[in-house]
Amino acid sequence: MLLTRRNHLLNLVLCASLLFTSPFSFGRELKFHGPFLQWFDDPSTKVTFSWVERLAPDPQTAGQWQDGPAGFGYGDGDDATVVEGMRGSFPRIFIAKQFTIPTRSKKAPLTLKVDYDDAFIAYINGHQVARSSNIKWAYISAKIKGGHEAGTPEEFTIDSTSHFLKPGLNTISIEGHNVRMRSSDFTLHPSLYQGERAIIPEGATWRYMAGDEAPSRWMLSYPSLDPAEELPKAEESNWTLGIRPRGSGTVYRAVEITDRPFGETDDRVFLGRAENLTPNRSYEYSLAVNGWPVNTGWFRTAPAKQTKPIQFLVGGDMDTAPGIPIYRLAGKLDPLFVLIGGDLAYGNGRAAYRWFDWIDNWTDFVVSPDGRDIPIVAGIGNHELKGLRVRKKDAPFYYTLFDLPNGESNFSLDFGKYMSIVALDSNHSQRVRSQNLWLRTQLAARQDLPHLFTIYHRPAWGTGVKWNSRAIQRNWTPLFEEFGVDCVFENDHHTYKRTYKITDGVRDDENGILHIGDGAWGAHTRPITDRMLSRVGARRYLAEWRAVNHVVQVTAYPDGTKNYEAMTSDGNVFDEYRDNNPAQPKNEPILDLSR
Repeated sequence: MLLTRRNHLLNLVLCASLLFTSPFSFGRELKFHGPFLQWFDDPSTKVTFSWVERLAPDPQTAGQWQDGPAGFGYGDGDDATVVEGMRGSFPRIFIAKQFTIPTRSKKAPLTLKVDYDDAFIAYINGHQVARSSNIKWAYISAKIKGGHEAGTPEEFTIDSTSHFLKPGLNTISIEGHNVRMRSSDFTLHPSLYQGERAIIPEGATWRYMAGDEAPSRWMLSYPSLDPAEELPKAEESNWTLGIRPRGSGTVYRAVEITDRPFGETDDRVFLGRAENLTPNRSYEYSLAVNGWPVNTGWFRTAPAKQTKPIQFLVGGDMDTAPGIPIYRLAGKLDPLFVLIGGDLAYGNGRAAYRWFDWIDNWTDFVVSPDGRDIPIVAGIGNHELKGLRVRKKDAPFYYTLFDLPNGESNFSLDFGKYMSIVALDSNHSQRVRSQNLWLRTQLAARQDLPHLFTIYHRPAWGTGVKWNSRAIQRNWTPLFEEFGVDCVFENDHHTYKRTYKITDGVRDDENGILHIGDGAWGAHTRPITDRMLSRVGARRYLAEWRAVNHVVQVTAYPDGTKNYEAMTSDGNVFDEYRDNNPAQPKNEPILDLSR
């Protein structure tokens, strides 16, 4: 079984409401991803569970792990494990080793010594702990600037170890990179110390993969020597889902499940729609397949009325492995939900395995400290599509994985009569202009609410790393201003920005609209230069900008006040804005929230 956070066999005794007679028998190993929770319709009474069962072989499992002594390399004549065929064929290898730390020494710093040529990134239990100074980004996106000759090990001090070390076995994982595939040599020779004591001595045996790409989440667990078995199966499994009030001990209520192809693959995505729930209440669920429970968890519905502050997170351009630090932070912050403005898995409409990694990241990490599943509200971005043509069929994974209202990528999500989020499609599967009438109707019906937000992918008012969207400036910006949207969340540029309150791109502290973004959850950031800022006139409308991975925490208060905090992956708040004067609509309010 493909095990993620709670994906393990639970008590093999089924609850009375979920008794089945089908045997737990497969012609292959059961592999599934999820479930995760999504909100797209009345979050106080409804929630959708989504998960994917893999029926087709996974091309990312083809690599074979081996054991060998450090150091690893070629071309120097001093490598204990010679990486055959690396020159001219592949630019990196992956190595991992398990180790233990005495409990009394858990907080003491570690020293990683690495003799390398040309670059590396090291992780312990999935947390990045060290990297050479000449490498940007990671994994298959890594960029090496200049070589580094081996010969003298470089030392890296690893502090704050109590945040990621655990009792018993721990895993250190290192990806080693060559500056170019035709390089004449390569070296990766690590050792690990605590004080003078060698935790992993030089020449120790490591597990390694060479010649294949490891799965993007490879650093989260110790790899097995056994090749993954992926045997196709003609028929789907019999899935069941039940929910009940948390801690009630009552009979589980069955949830209707539908399924459909996952994108254009032979895999199946399952959607369980739970309805008629009680607002602001906790529920527990049990997911079973062929009569056996395989996953349990709990969640909470949104309140129907706002009597206290509500917190949620906003971000975009997530990516998979590079985004793990922010995924972890999202769970620790314990928001009511997370709002994403597109570019989730970077699957580009083709790579199913990247969506599997994305789902696993969400279910593993976007969980509150007390175990609550945190729902997502997901918009669309350009990396959901196969190319540049504006059409639905080129975003097959997004449209099949998410339970979109009316099957559309633009939608409004209403939290009682106190908050609404209007999600838009910024020229990905729908044209900007084609949404104008719909947007006017949605905003007009919600302009009197204490909290009104919009979100989409491409910025109208960015930092200049890419051109601003003139289509959005012409078509949507006037509507945001007319109906007094409180904040517009933008993404795509892989930077952080916060505008002043602006009207048509000019600072207007009284009546302007706030814009926050710009999509750097996990995607590599882009540098912001003076030339970039100047070419879009950004200084006239930007209050804050920087190139940093981040997530934004929004706190919405019952009196209409809002607080925005931009955080790095360690939880450090680097920008904060409190809005005590929300934008006012220019029209008379309309109370009808019909769609």
